[in-house]
Amino acid sequence: MIARVVRAVILAIAVIAVSLVPTPARADERVVIPDACTVTHPYDAASSLTDLKSGIETNWGFLLTGKYWTDETYRPIVAVIWRTLDAISCTPYLDTLHAKVGALELFATSIGGWTAGDYGLTKADAVSLDFPQLLTNYQTDPGHVSRLFVHEMTHAYTRDRSSNPAYWADFTALYAKNGRFGSYGSSASETFSEVVGYFVARCAANNPYTVSEAAYYDFAKNEVFGGKEFGPALGQPVACDATVQDSSGAYESANAAVQAAVADREAAAEEIAANGAEVYGYESLTTDSN
Repeated sequence: MIARVVRAVILAIAVIAVSLVPTPARADERVVIPDACTVTHPYDAASSLTDLKSGIETNWGFLLTGKYWTDETYRPIVAVIWRTLDAISCTPYLDTLHAKVGALELFATSIGGWTAGDYGLTKADAVSLDFPQLLTNYQTDPGHVSRLFVHEMTHAYTRDRSSNPAYWADFTALYAKNGRFGSYGSSASETFSEVVGYFVARCAANNPYTVSEAAYYDFAKNEVFGGKEFGPALGQPVACDATVQDSSGAYESANAAVQAAVADREAAAEEIAANGAEVYGYESLTTDSN
């Protein structure tokens, strides 16, 4: 009798112990981009990458080239790009971009060196994205992928700056007064792309947006994104883990079950020791599953 109890307890502990090992988060669960827009095309982790590639082209008017779009290794990057585009789709950004460049080409490639993306350098008139490098970035900072993607798209957005349109005149005046934004870029063009990229990717690590950068924040909000914000107002906490379920209750429940199982095992062991193992058939207890 006790032998069966002990065997059951050991099995229960093994099962519970396995259940306590965290399951790796799926790519679609890791990235949180505060949405300015109601989600119109939810990312579906069950979709094939071929369908996701086609969906980005159809839903948001891009031309996707390069082998990595359909390489399962890079699903997390495709997921971030999908979600970023959906998050900005109700703002004027994409319409303005396409009015300037048409169906912008997004080239999934490996650039080499330290840069993870560019506009018009690796491939003329295309945003080139270094998927292998971005995947490395993703491991510690998923928001970086969104920021860099928007940053490079924004270089295409500002391709008309040489004619000094109103938005560019406003920004260069702002840049002359406020200077560099964050730790990257020492020109008006790079700063513009950083201002816009970090405005979207509020959850990117080391985001420079604090109340001291309100002038750049208000510019991006009002002149680029039509008054939309990606998260709460500047200065308010941003919930970058909003889609991560609170697992503390599940852990406590499982932990309590483990403690109860351990107590049962100890009680059984004490009874065996007091009465003699052979009385309970304990000598036949085995962990061999065959």
